[in-house]
Amino acid sequence: LERQTQERERIGPVNLVAESELNELEESRLASQAEREELGQAIHRLRGSIGSLNREGRARLLTAFETVDRHFRSLFTTLFEGGQAHLELVESDDPLEAGLEIMAQSPGKRLSTLTLLSGGEQALTAMALIFAVFLTNPAPICVLDEVDAPLDDANVERFCNMLDQMVEIANTRFLVITHHALTMSRMHRLFGVTMAERGVSQLVSVSLAEAERVAAE
Repeated sequence: LERQTQERERIGPVNLVAESELNELEESRLASQAEREELGQAIHRLRGSIGSLNREGRARLLTAFETVDRHFRSLFTTLFEGGQAHLELVESDDPLEAGLEIMAQSPGKRLSTLTLLSGGEQALTAMALIFAVFLTNPAPICVLDEVDAPLDDANVERFCNMLDQMVEIANTRFLVITHHALTMSRMHRLFGVTMAERGVSQLVSVSLAEAERVAAE
């Protein structure tokens, strides 16, 4: 009897609410398991959505890339009166992670990257790419800030010709900031800022078409 009493004392007092606590723990376990399963399903759905978006993104990117590249090739040849150029996706097989390389070959020169071209060649190549983007996805307005600065008169003339074509094809208004007289002469309207007196700026607007009409009279 003494031995059994000692064993009973080692067991400790009887927990009268053990069954209730067990039920609560079981309910908590089941709730946690349900939450874990629900979370797993949500993660699975999210991964599926991300995969779908990535596939759609790749398809759209490649479609846009091919269209821009096609326009770029044509515009480059027009601006340079020859030569060839194209766009390349580099550094990754995944279009969403790839970089963009501009390869250009002006008439009489080797094919090279944009960084190896002269300043004037870089400017014309960049304009060909900008115009290619606008042909792919036209915008109502485009601001060009002294892009003609490194160009000689012949290249400025070709640039202005291309600008006229873009106005008609893309229906885009171009705001060109320039100091080049030839570029100014090809614009429809000029806006200038003068300082009539110290510290006071004045905006001047001139319609070249109207000025030519008045001069003709």
